[in-house]
Amino acid sequence: MKKFLGVSALTLALTACGGSSTDKKPDDKVVQNTAPTLSGSLTINTKALEPATLVVDVKDEQNDTITATIIDKPEWLNLSSKNNQVTFKIEPSLFDIANHTFTVEVSDGKATNQYTLIVNVAENREAWQSITLSDDDIIGNWHTKDASIQLIFASKDSGVLSHNGELSAFKWSNPDVVALNTHAIDCVLDCSQKALIEIDVLAKRDDALRVEFFNVSEDKGDVVTLYKTQPELRSHYYVDTRVSTFHTVNHLNTEAEESYFEFVLASSVPTPSGKTLFQPYADFSAMLNGTQLTITSDTLVNTYNTSQLHKDGYEFNVAFDLNLIDAEIIAQFDDFLVVKVSHNLTYHDEITPSQIAESAELVAAMQTQTSIGTFRRITPTAVPNLEIGTRYTGRLDNKIADTGEGLTLRYVPTHFAITAANQATVTFNTPKNNDSFKWHYTLDNNGETIKLTGNGSDTSLQFFTMHTGKMLYALERNKEERQARLAYELLEVIDETNITLADYKEVFSYLRQDFIIGNNKVFWFINDDGKGSYYFNSSFGETDAAYFTPNAYWQLESDNSITFALMSLCPNADDFVSCKNEILANETGSYLSLANFKMLYKDGDKYIFDRLIWQRLYDYSDQVYKENVYQHSYWMGKQ
Repeated sequence: MKKFLGVSALTLALTACGGSSTDKKPDDKVVQNTAPTLSGSLTINTKALEPATLVVDVKDEQNDTITATIIDKPEWLNLSSKNNQVTFKIEPSLFDIANHTFTVEVSDGKATNQYTLIVNVAENREAWQSITLSDDDIIGNWHTKDASIQLIFASKDSGVLSHNGELSAFKWSNPDVVALNTHAIDCVLDCSQKALIEIDVLAKRDDALRVEFFNVSEDKGDVVTLYKTQPELRSHYYVDTRVSTFHTVNHLNTEAEESYFEFVLASSVPTPSGKTLFQPYADFSAMLNGTQLTITSDTLVNTYNTSQLHKDGYEFNVAFDLNLIDAEIIAQFDDFLVVKVSHNLTYHDEITPSQIAESAELVAAMQTQTSIGTFRRITPTAVPNLEIGTRYTGRLDNKIADTGEGLTLRYVPTHFAITAANQATVTFNTPKNNDSFKWHYTLDNNGETIKLTGNGSDTSLQFFTMHTGKMLYALERNKEERQARLAYELLEVIDETNITLADYKEVFSYLRQDFIIGNNKVFWFINDDGKGSYYFNSSFGETDAAYFTPNAYWQLESDNSITFALMSLCPNADDFVSCKNEILANETGSYLSLANFKMLYKDGDKYIFDRLIWQRLYDYSDQVYKENVYQHSYWMGKQ
């Protein structure tokens, strides 16, 4: 492993700072006292783990007994006086590498002089010897003095790294060096490696480690001291770390009230054909006791049905319950929080244990598992100035509304307009026929929150500032529906008259981890021939639309948005219009759909796209076809 580190010059110098003496009236029989002095200009070079000695002459004109002391003396620096000399002995360790300044005081009991002692201790690579630590020695929270590196070893294989403010999750191992395989902080399963970091431990004491922190992927590193800390918990609000236009507001409460979180779990169930992976959202509330979170809400997360092997040799359906057990606060730094949640799988039906042929893999999967989650701190703030005539991103509610004409509106809309000093209006169309819908809300702003009423909603909005400087607003908590609160980014929407077709003629990728699986990304693109895609999987590195296979026709709408029609739903069509007509004319087809995309916001090469989908499907319970409109917004990155 190649290691890079600069070594500074090593010097030690003494300079006089001045002194004082006791004044007396002139008297032929009394000799005026003067303070003792150090003399000689000496320099000594030293490195960590290399002892060094410095001898300085000391003199007192009256030949008084002299004492010499070092103020705030460290253990590795000692002083002794003998025969009109002061001897400094320096034995610095790897933890003492720095430029140090000390005050040396010499006194005859009546007057004193003070001197400045400067000690520069440099690195000593030749003396490095790797130290092997146990996993228990490593697990815990570590940070440099300047907080440029913050490390949380949360379990025997997982942790979180903050390096110069950038968060990553990692898997780690501990052979000769501690190796971290980092990945995106919001990835839970099937994560691609960001970097390989090796931590070589050079020195150890109870509260600190001296290590070389080396990024193998970038072939560069540094030697730093990591200090171990214990969390001293404080009440704060937090949001999840995913790249998204909406977040969950979580609250750590240290004041004997409920804390609440929404947490992504990593779980899997072995099957006869392989393994089924799950990453559900666990929404829970808990009471804090020390660092432990005792869950007070429902602990059932979800029920899964998978194929398993019967004792008689055939496959049959088995239902598993995923349950929460408990949670723990692992670390709380200034701007983020790390939580560990324990969970397990149990059989949903009591009869299953007598029927199933349990494999060793299944028995292991049903043991208690842990998932690590990281949350970013947010700060409550006053209600911002919402300008009349301006549109903003975000949802004012999450209602499911039935128009009474066989069309259900689900989770709409993703933006709203301030139409009066106390009113907000939502307007949206369906990709099917551009029918326009409007919802109106009354806003009662008291400066700290906004009470929101209208369209069957009665809630309040609270505003927060994120670590990026962007603003969120969160809906009032409703424990009956969910424990954590939903929050949305508050950003000014682009004027649609300023959006052109040229703005869409780029290749965009979805930035959420939900749309990144392993080495696959999901892309959005349009070509000049009227073809493109809004959901195209491709491996990392392939960003040229010329290599993508279109799967949809597209059309620019009058409001400067793009509507897509999937080719698979219109096998006889050759352009958007004929495809759309074929889809709408199909009276017996299920899962027919049209999708509309529109730019809402731009930040450099990152954009928020609004996605509105019309879908018709067959409801087998009611034996009728039903139409739904879904609306979401996503951050996309220009490739």
